[in-house]
Amino acid sequence: MIYAYVGAKGGVGNTVTALLAANSAKRAGRDVVLVDLTGDLGVVLGTSSSLPGVAEWTAASELSLGAASALSVDISPGVSLLPRGTGDIDAARLGTLWSLLGGKPRVNIVDAGSGRTALERVAGSRVRRLLTMTCCYQALHRARELVADVDDVVVLTDTQRALGLADIEAALGRNADAVVAMDRSISRWADAGLLLDRCAKSARSLDNLL
Repeated sequence: MIYAYVGAKGGVGNTVTALLAANSAKRAGRDVVLVDLTGDLGVVLGTSSSLPGVAEWTAASELSLGAASALSVDISPGVSLLPRGTGDIDAARLGTLWSLLGGKPRVNIVDAGSGRTALERVAGSRVRRLLTMTCCYQALHRARELVADVDDVVVLTDTQRALGLADIEAALGRNADAVVAMDRSISRWADAGLLLDRCAKSARSLDNLL
């Protein structure tokens, strides 16, 4: 299965949430493939920004799982990263990637980016689309435009926000499928590139989505 995380807007913690989901899968003893469509995963994980990846794969004459695997980088035991790569991504060919990855007994987690364009890139029968958002008015406005086309909603809560979880759920007309309480430890481990190995407490809220 492909678990594609899509932000309601930029800056809502979509990349962090994708990594917390990988943390959850890793704790469950599952092998994880992280697919980076934005370049943000590579930055957080400290890999080189010049590594070939999805962009080069979609530009190749032959699309194969072996070619995608050859571009993957081992991040930690059981976790690999398929980088974004350099150049444009041929969105029309991404469906083939999802079909190939989805046929393997691994947890494939995609940082798809934000908005309608990102949502369209991760369409397919093997893809579970998860909308991430914070409790802010801009994110709520964008989420209302996307919520009908996703499988799950993940809300990142913050006690400093004027809006709360109940406000978000009322406005969207559905309950959140997972709630991640943001705290300083998440930011600290994200800055250190250690979200895959730390923040298990926060990642547990995503366990039921795997």
